[in-house]
Amino acid sequence: MSSNVTDLAKQISGIITTDIGLFILTTGLLGNILNIIVFLSLKTFRETSCAFYLTSASFANIIQLVATLFSRILITGYNIDLTQTSLFLCKLLINAGYSIYYSRFLFPILLGFLPLIIRIIFGLLAFVNVRRLKKHQTPIVRLEHDKQLTTMVLVEVTIDVLITLPYIIYNHIYSNSVTFYDPISNAQDQLIIAVTRIIFYGNFAIAFYIYFCVSSRFRKQLVYVFVEIHLKRWRERTHRNGTNQIVPQTPDILQKTDDVN
Repeated sequence: MSSNVTDLAKQISGIITTDIGLFILTTGLLGNILNIIVFLSLKTFRETSCAFYLTSASFANIIQLVATLFSRILITGYNIDLTQTSLFLCKLLINAGYSIYYSRFLFPILLGFLPLIIRIIFGLLAFVNVRRLKKHQTPIVRLEHDKQLTTMVLVEVTIDVLITLPYIIYNHIYSNSVTFYDPISNAQDQLIIAVTRIIFYGNFAIAFYIYFCVSSRFRKQLVYVFVEIHLKRWRERTHRNGTNQIVPQTPDILQKTDDVN
């Protein structure tokens, strides 16, 4: 009975990591790339420090998804372990000092609490900035633009907290302090870790979809960037290449040209 429960828990954990992980990886890469295109295509975003932070966060999200989630999908679903093919990664894996550093500082602090605290600080600064602009005679366009970015950042930070805390609390506070002796409890623990971990990875994939849902202005900007800027440029480039194309002359035309000359 215990072996059946253990096998089922492992199977569910694998499905969560592989199937849901692939979905999060695909949608996350697409969403972050769209964020970068929109933020870099519009002058109003390029001149704003808050938008610069969002652009940098999108690049960081892509790196995080590829470096952590993709490698975990390869190991769990396809038995491809990059640490077995890379000498550098293999040395890091078997290095005791690095293992302690990774488990006690790198993952819980640098990849857990610290990014969360930084996002909360940026969200509060964005909110304070909008409150400050309201007290001054700020142009309506600038004020509406800052309101848009503030709303996007605050909603993202709120969802970040809700997504990140369960994983950090369970994996680095509870799970590391409790020892599971029977196989069923250990399998249940691994299943909970798989669920909270995949939700945690979703934190790096949902930014674009948050902006799209909470900001009608962002939706209009997205359409404008792709239709009025990039699609129009592509059409102009295609038309220009078509008009500059040299039409080859047939032998009959060449003969008539020689007769005229």
